[in-house]
Amino acid sequence: MSDQRVIVTGGATNIGRAITEMFLKERGRVVVGQPDPTVARSLIEHYGARVIALPVDVGDPAQCRSFVDAAVEALGGLDVLVNNAAITGGGAISTLGELTPEHFERIVSINLGGSLFCAQAAVPHLRTSGGGVIVNLSSINAWRPQRGAMVYAATKAAINSVTRSMGKELAPDGIRVVAVAPGDICVDTSIQLQAKLASRGEKSDVANQTPLGRGEPNDIAETVVFLCSPRAKFVTGTTWLIDGGLLA
Repeated sequence: MSDQRVIVTGGATNIGRAITEMFLKERGRVVVGQPDPTVARSLIEHYGARVIALPVDVGDPAQCRSFVDAAVEALGGLDVLVNNAAITGGGAISTLGELTPEHFERIVSINLGGSLFCAQAAVPHLRTSGGGVIVNLSSINAWRPQRGAMVYAATKAAINSVTRSMGKELAPDGIRVVAVAPGDICVDTSIQLQAKLASRGEKSDVANQTPLGRGEPNDIAETVVFLCSPRAKFVTGTTWLIDGGLLA
């Protein structure tokens, strides 16, 4: 696992940050992509030159390509792409009655389009490296949609589908594609979601219903790093549900 060259979109906050730090602890090198790369300052201060922050809005396909190309140049190649960036939490809330074309287009372009176009940009570099891994972040919402977040849930169901398609398409190149679907994980955005629902007189139909209790970002990061290791060399085109038994 040492010296893996990794890109993590949204890799400086919440689950993305945990994934970034797990790769760094395994002696990898990571480029994180954020709309505002200054949020990665503490990562850079702690890990030094092994982590680089670059700006990107993954809702813009042109930025996806320029970001991935710049990240690969900085890393000297590419072994792993983690498509983590997404609109989540309160920003993903909209009932059918409230839904606007702008809200729909923004969530779809970031949550689904960002993963597709970053993967598209990464594949030539992964081929040059002789193969690699693409990890897409899905969600329990793909199976159990959160109240008031139907478009978000739909994008995560779509992530599961494109992961299967990409897994088949890219297998001849030695590129594995796997999705990871977190359940109820304690992060800033989940807290914001519950607060927004409460302000509307509603409550989450996912939070605090997990047999093993709420998960932590490291629970997801450990799984992602495992899936990018040789120990998972026969895993592709599938989604790993990490939900503490919520859907059991």
